[in-house]
Amino acid sequence: MKKLLTKIFSLSVKILPVLLIAVSGCSRIDHKQSALDPKGLVSQNQYDIFMLSVWITIFLFCAVGGCLLYVLWKYRAKSPEEAMEVPAQSHGNSKVEISLILASTVILVILAIPTLQGVVLMNRLPDPNDSQALEKYDLNKSAIEDAITVNVTGKRFFWVFEYPQFGIVTANELVFPASKAVRVNLRTEDVIHSFWLPKLAGKMDLMPGQENFLWFVADQNKILTKKDSEGKTIKVSLNEAMPSVYDGQMRERIFAKQKFTDEFEAVGGLFYGQCAEYCGNSHAYMSFRALAQSDDDFDSWVKSFQNAQNPNKQPSEYNPEKEYSKGSVVSFPDNSLGESNSREYRAAVKINKGQAPNLTKKGWEKAHSDDYEMGKQLFASLQCVQCHAINRTGLGSKGPNLTLFGIRTSLAAGWMRNDEENLSQWLKNSNEVKFGNLMWNGEGVDDDHPLRNLEDDDVKVNQLVAYLLGLK
Repeated sequence: MKKLLTKIFSLSVKILPVLLIAVSGCSRIDHKQSALDPKGLVSQNQYDIFMLSVWITIFLFCAVGGCLLYVLWKYRAKSPEEAMEVPAQSHGNSKVEISLILASTVILVILAIPTLQGVVLMNRLPDPNDSQALEKYDLNKSAIEDAITVNVTGKRFFWVFEYPQFGIVTANELVFPASKAVRVNLRTEDVIHSFWLPKLAGKMDLMPGQENFLWFVADQNKILTKKDSEGKTIKVSLNEAMPSVYDGQMRERIFAKQKFTDEFEAVGGLFYGQCAEYCGNSHAYMSFRALAQSDDDFDSWVKSFQNAQNPNKQPSEYNPEKEYSKGSVVSFPDNSLGESNSREYRAAVKINKGQAPNLTKKGWEKAHSDDYEMGKQLFASLQCVQCHAINRTGLGSKGPNLTLFGIRTSLAAGWMRNDEENLSQWLKNSNEVKFGNLMWNGEGVDDDHPLRNLEDDDVKVNQLVAYLLGLK
């Protein structure tokens, strides 16, 4: 026995440095999709239950392991003669067995009660009139009463986010106010998906023919804190933690701070989500982003989408019988873009009746570059409009909604940084970026499809990039 313990000790001394190195690599828990770094009420509750189960497991391991070591040491054979003796046989001890059953029952109850409470919490918002519940969860009444609703639809291989209260639709980036609860209705149009937002909401499956539900509310205090280079926790400003999305500041901040593939978050209000149920070839690439905003910035983002997706606010054809105020945008034929093509013009000053867009005279200016306008024409001629909706809700579209695509932080369902280089690569051969995606492999897309002929046409690709990134 002494020799065995000596060998165990010697082996432990050898293994300990390796374990320390391995553990040091896991010392940071605040990486992109860590459930061990909760930033919301629901995720914090799930984390607490997980840690409770961890401590129970550690207790059981130490208790059982300690008993085993005690028995091995106390009843070890002390001599060769003693080792030859046959110990007295027994068939259990009823007191010990009953005690173990009672102890196991107590442990299960200790774990079951908070688990069931967590299940109820995840599936139902607290009552805004229940002051005890609000105090228990440290919630403001307004956070529940003013909760927003997001209908999430999983498709192969991207996410649709519909805001029914505001009449807008976007894709792959869930923008939400940090001060409000968010109701999430989950559905799928094809196979089983799983909505996983670990730092805020946990995980819930999307089942065909069934609508599931979860909700979350962010912890603003945690969003407004971060660790510096020395690992110390510091407070940051609201603008630094939650840059505005509607004017592209969030996009610029993320791109400027770090690489898109870096392990840790660039800003506190950026959260990473993922489909957690295998759904096909591109399952691993079916990601999304959740972007926290202040109330004012969220309202501005909603207003931008409402204006963009309102058909009554789209540029109309120039009317010579109408006066136009400064900033008005109209559509007017421009033969330089090709026969029967039009471009958008913006009024630089107040325009009187009959003053048609004419760049030789002051008054009108191009609303967009030539590449943007050519890209817009290409987007229609290359059949992109058959799958993607722009400046409309387009809930039935096969592909992601691209309204205001130029302010988004990611493309390819959260897989790549949304910049010129990556967008060009995606347009030239999306299958090399995201194998199995339906933009390249969908019904009716073959080698003769115009989309598959862009790989060697830099001019058209650059024009499409100018158009898509110009949607702001």
